[in-house]
Formats: sequence, structure tokens, C-alpha cells
Amino acid sequence: MSDISFKSETAKKRHQQVLQAIDDIAHKDQLAFLTTKKVSQESGISDGVLFRLFSSKESMMAAWLDSRGEQLRMTLKVMTIGERGLHQLTQKLLNDRVSLSFLCCSPMDTPYLRQQLEYYREQFRRFLHTHIELMKMNSSPLTVDALTDHLLQSIYRAWNPENPQRNQHKELLMTKLPWEKDQNQMETFPSQDILQRLALNDSGFVFDPESGRSFTANVVGLYVLRFLQNHSSADDLLAAIESDFDVNRNDAERDITEFSAQLRKFLV
Repeated sequence: MSDISFKSETAKKRHQQVLQAIDDIAHKDQLAFLTTKKVSQESGISDGVLFRLFSSKESMMAAWLDSRGEQLRMTLKVMTIGERGLHQLTQKLLNDRVSLSFLCCSPMDTPYLRQQLEYYREQFRRFLHTHIELMKMNSSPLTVDALTDHLLQSIYRAWNPENPQRNQHKELLMTKLPWEKDQNQMETFPSQDILQRLALNDSGFVFDPESGRSFTANVVGLYVLRFLQNHSSADDLLAAIESDFDVNRNDAERDITEFSAQLRKFLV
């Protein structure tokens, strides 16, 4: 191998090391605080060699954006149309930490690089929107925009390194699209029409004007009823309860299941 060829191959290898180091930084959600020193530490490449490969931090980030944006484009290019294709795409993304971090991590601090990253993400959102729109989902009460945002939020929760339940989110999303899970879960509750007719007061007194029945709900039960009068997403309900009552997802799901069983006996 000639010296020129060797240098070229070495430079190519180091170039990939740098991009992989940025992948690791993005996976930790530290892209917004990226420095050349951090890249040097993650890649094991000295600052001097780093600046022989890239003229600046910005050029290094631009190379990463181009490479990972093209990788995402190729993933989307081979996706098949329909629900099965959407399942396969979601599963592939969840097993691809590079593309997943590219789509989910906090953006960098340089405005034009941030805009470029947001461009790729908006293209991804439009891609999902188009494919969801093509699916036959007449049974869903949600709009295509809502379904698209729901899927994006679910993907983010499965990635977010600060989310202690991200493994559970990932496991669920690997088997079902989020609205499929919602539909199954919401079947345990009375219909929204029934829930909306209930009269509630702050003391927890609940009255059904159609049947004349009444009962008293605790703080969480009252919260659930008010939420379901305005929303149809079980996943959003669970997330809200986790946040507002500081409970984990498993406990929230158990309590919701028990409450919904009692509610159906009373109202249906």
C-alpha cells in the first residue's frame, strides 16, 4: 500500500471515528454543549489531528448532519406503504441509536446548523404524516396531525435518556403503534359521550343526570374523569398522571385499570 493511500485510508477511518463520537454525544443528549475538546475525548483523536480533518467545529457538525441526514433518507426510502411499513420503520428506528438520536436529541447552539437539523426533522415528520394519511384509520377519532404528533412523542419517550420508563416505552412501541395501544386501553372506559354527560364538583361528587346515579371519587379519580371528558388518549392520561402525581407508569396503569372497571359497573 502506498503512503498516499495509507494516509487516505487513515483519514477516512478517523473521519468516521469523529462522526461516531458525535453520535455518542447526541445519544447522551449533549449535542447542545458540544465542543471540539469533547469530540476529541470521545473519539480518542487529538485536537491537532481533529483540525487537520475539519477546519472548524461547525464544519465537523455540518459533516455529521450531512452523513446522518442521508442515512435517515435511505432508511425512509425503502419503507413500504401502509401500517406494516410504519411498524417496520418504528422498529428499525428504535434499534438504530444513531438515527434515533439524530431525530430526538437537543439541537446544537449554532443557528444555521440548528436550522439544518430541524429541516431534516421536519422532513421526517412530513414523511410520517403522509404515510399515516394513506393508512385506513377511519375508526380513530384523532386527526392525522394528532396521530403523527402522538407517534413522534412516543418515539421521543422511548429514546429520552432522562426518562426512567424509556425501556417500557420502547418495548410497547416495538409491538404496537401508540394509537393501537390507546384504542385497546380506552375500551376499558365508558365512551366519551357517557363521560361527558357526568356532572363533577371539586369535592369529588359525581352525578349522572341520565341514570340519576351518583358516587364520590377521590382526587385521582376526579382527575381521570375530567381528563377523559376532554381527551381520548390513554397514553397521554398515563403520562399526565405520572407527572402530576409523581407515580411510575406501572402503578398508574394498575390504578387506571381498577378505576375503569368500577366505572363501567356504575355507568354501563
